[in-house]
Amino acid sequence: MKLENFKTSEIQELFDIFTYSKGASMARMLSCFLNEHLFVSALKSYLKTFSYSNAEQDDLWRHFQMAIDDQSTIILPATIKNIMDSWTHQSGFPVITLNVSTGVMKQEPFYLENIKNRTLLTSNETWIVPILWIKNGTTQPLVWLDQSSKVFPEMQVSDSDHDWVILNLNMTGYYRVNYDKLGWKKLNQQLEKDPKAIPVIHRLQLIDDAFSLSNLQDFGHLKVPN
Repeated sequence: MKLENFKTSEIQELFDIFTYSKGASMARMLSCFLNEHLFVSALKSYLKTFSYSNAEQDDLWRHFQMAIDDQSTIILPATIKNIMDSWTHQSGFPVITLNVSTGVMKQEPFYLENIKNRTLLTSNETWIVPILWIKNGTTQPLVWLDQSSKVFPEMQVSDSDHDWVILNLNMTGYYRVNYDKLGWKKLNQQLEKDPKAIPVIHRLQLIDDAFSLSNLQDFGHLKVPN
């Protein structure tokens, strides 16, 4: 997270475990929605340019943008600066909720505990979110949630017991995931019938997200998958 206008006594607070953890998560997410070659190429260019000088956050994004502009395979919904600023210029992270009946996906700030007056904290927080996902065990093309809500018809599921969707492939995104009742029901059915059809990392993810969200009143309908 980017902080400005801090006192000398506050410098140490900028380098706590949360800062490093979020920084590592941002780097992993960035590497995944680009690709490893592009990520490494941009970093090499950045490090070569600033190896003997100071740099700002925007300098890093500038070198990533240069690498992106030099190719045509990776297409982003915004500049790399705008995408990453949405994560580094505000605290916390979102919870992404997918309604598998309608294909509507929405985002809202995630809090570790129930907060009665959230209007004091949320303002207009919106992240530009890369959504890597799988449907029925098959990896799907990357999509972006760059608004508070958006419709993805391809994420709707049928009445088939084998039809299910999981967001945040390999847990590379810095966000929680929630589903509507039908979405959780489909996942429960699949876990009961053939749990190995869902990769181990996603079984862990489902349990982790479900437990985290079930403590909040807004997500009180959740049932933790077995």
